Amino acid sequence: MDAPRTVGQHFDEWASTYDAQIREMVPRYDEIHETLVALLAIRPPRRVLDLGAGTGYTLHRLLEAFPRARALGLDVSGEMLDRARQRLAGLEDRVDLRTGNIAAPDIEGAFDAIISILAVHHLHADEKRHLFSRIWEHIEPGGVFLLADYFRPAMDRLSELYDLPAVPDPHEAEHDHPDTAAEHLSWLVAAGFDAVDLVWKYDDVGVIVAWRAER
Repeated sequence: MDAPRTVGQHFDEWASTYDAQIREMVPRYDEIHETLVALLAIRPPRRVLDLGAGTGYTLHRLLEAFPRARALGLDVSGEMLDRARQRLAGLEDRVDLRTGNIAAPDIEGAFDAIISILAVHHLHADEKRHLFSRIWEHIEPGGVFLLADYFRPAMDRLSELYDLPAVPDPHEAEHDHPDTAAEHLSWLVAAGFDAVDLVWKYDDVGVIVAWRAER
């Protein structure tokens, strides 16, 4: 029996078609990014960390929107990072891309904005709680964490409303571990964030914002 693919291997294989397919899977993908930019514009960031940088689409949007920002992007997939480097060509002086697992990210220093787009649902609940505590430790006072992801519906009736598939594909069954939006909000409060909110949602995909208090 073949060993199951890791998350990194899955995204290595998906990298070449990811940008097109993610818009089929997440119909309001660009609206998510418009929401992220609007939230960050409240206090334009100077140093950004992207956990699960993928093909670099999000980082490109943010570096264009905030020309004084510099960014670090981490991703478990080398193929995705190769595509991110192609997309971000010409911005090498403002962005650093590194291989890293968001379950145990190698984070140094402090950032005034940390973001994660459609990546945290690959973690189990205890890994999410640990990650949120790590993120709080590495956000400057007054800084923000933005999480865009898909969340497990709070009740089965909502799955019917969202017309979600009754049987997930093999990758989802093996590697996706979504929890409810309410659980994410409670874990972020427990991690130390001063104010948290679900600011945008469409079906099972949403954007959560968490601010660290000023000193």
